[in-house]
Amino acid sequence: MSGPSSSKHLFYESFGSHTSVAGSAVNLPKDCINLGQGYMNFAPPGWIIKATEQALNTVAPNHYSPPRGRVRLREALRDFYQPLLGRSLDTDSEILVTSGANEGASAYAGTRQYLKIHCIGQYSVFTAFLEQGDEVIMFEPFFDQYVPSVTFNGGRAVYVPMHPPAPHIEKPTSADWTIDPNEVRYLSFKLLPCDIHSQRASIDRHAVTPRTKMIVINTPHNPVGKVFTRTELEAIAKIAEEYNLIVMSDEVVSRRLN
Repeated sequence: MSGPSSSKHLFYESFGSHTSVAGSAVNLPKDCINLGQGYMNFAPPGWIIKATEQALNTVAPNHYSPPRGRVRLREALRDFYQPLLGRSLDTDSEILVTSGANEGASAYAGTRQYLKIHCIGQYSVFTAFLEQGDEVIMFEPFFDQYVPSVTFNGGRAVYVPMHPPAPHIEKPTSADWTIDPNEVRYLSFKLLPCDIHSQRASIDRHAVTPRTKMIVINTPHNPVGKVFTRTELEAIAKIAEEYNLIVMSDEVVSRRLN
C-alpha cells in the first residue's frame, strides 16, 4: 500500500518514500501492520516441493521458453478469458506471458471506437506507452509498485481518491469503498512537493488533461480488497473511450463479475 491520503487529486514525481524503499518487515514500528508486502513464515507444501523436483528432473521444461509464453499456456488463457470478455482472442498477437506479478498485468487499450485487450506485463505497459511527461491516473490507495514503474518511464502519477465506507456503516466491507467517476474529470488537486527541498504551488485542474495517457485499475484491489462493480468499470471505460486513453487493469486475483 502506498500513496498519500487526501480528498483531492495529487501529482507525484518522487518515489523516495515508496514502501519497498523506506519500509520493510524489519524496520516497521512494532504496533504497525505492513499491508504492502507479504512475508512467508512457513515452507512450501510437500506436493509443491515434489512437483518442483519432478520438473527439474525432466528435460523438456529446462530450456528457454518461447518469448510470448508456452503455446499450451496461452491457449488456456485464451479459453479462460474469451467467455469473460465476450470476444475471441488471438494467442499470437493478444496474449503474452510475463514474469511475476510486478511485470504481469492486463492492459486494455481504449479508443473511441473499441476496447481491445493485450495481456502484457505491467512494467512493459508503462515502457511501451509512456513518453516523458505523460500522466497516469490511479486510484488511491494503490499497489506500491505503480509509482516507481510510472516514474522510471518518464510518467507522472495523478491520484483520484477511493472513498472509505461511510461512518454510519456499522460493519463495513471492502464493497463499501467507492469511487466517483466524475472526479476523474473534474476534481481539483494539489501538487506534492518534488522533494524535501522544494515546494510546488497548489493549482486547480481537471484530472484528465491533454497529457493524460493511462488509467490504472486494480480489481480486486490491493490493499482494501474492493472488487470494482460492472457499473464502475463501464464508467471508467466510457472515460477511456471519450479521451482515447489506455486502461491498465491489474487483476492479479481474478474474479467473475455477476
